[in-house]
Amino acid sequence: METSAILSLLPAPLVAAILYIFVRYKFPQGNFNLFHKAFIFGCIGILPVYFIDQLIIYFHLDHLHSLNRTLFYAFVLTGGVYEFWKFLVLKILVYPSKKISKTIEMIFYSIIIAAGFTTAYSVYALFYAPSYISLSLYALSIGPVFISIAVIMGYFAGIALNRKFAVTDLVTGLFVSVIFQGIYRFCLLTTDTLLLYLAMAGMLATGITFLVFSFRVNEISD
Repeated sequence: METSAILSLLPAPLVAAILYIFVRYKFPQGNFNLFHKAFIFGCIGILPVYFIDQLIIYFHLDHLHSLNRTLFYAFVLTGGVYEFWKFLVLKILVYPSKKISKTIEMIFYSIIIAAGFTTAYSVYALFYAPSYISLSLYALSIGPVFISIAVIMGYFAGIALNRKFAVTDLVTGLFVSVIFQGIYRFCLLTTDTLLLYLAMAGMLATGITFLVFSFRVNEISD
């Protein structure tokens, strides 16, 4: 197995392991069922991805011979599907939990869900990734990208916890996540390295900004 292939497998499970060790240390008597479920259901997202990939192949939608086809593939068939699954798990499994009351907690679980999904996808991508995606670019970028997007989705879901009309924030978080994931996939499909680096910088800056905002929100609520 190539070095880039091995590296592509490491970021997501490593992030999940670090966060798990942290919460186990901070809450030694805590209940971690929600953590386990969030990661597992994130991983299960690879099943609809596989099914949709088969449909894509069957209808020849993976033949990216035009800009329109590439944009549709990046923003709808991949970015849209990936982020919608993570959103569903976050909304159905985590959002209703009475244990979750702060934005930073929602961000935490959003990252765990994304880590589960990305772990499963990274294994899947070793065998079924489009041939025109550079595995080395994917390995280099997937860590900061999946964390940044997870922070963004988690932030808006966390804000929605204390909103009367939560659907606006939830949909905003999903929309922004799909856009960023679509941009990332477009960069991978076109192997545009410069655009990829610029997109990563933008995602990281946005993720860090929302992370800082989430701590401020917690301070105000406390």
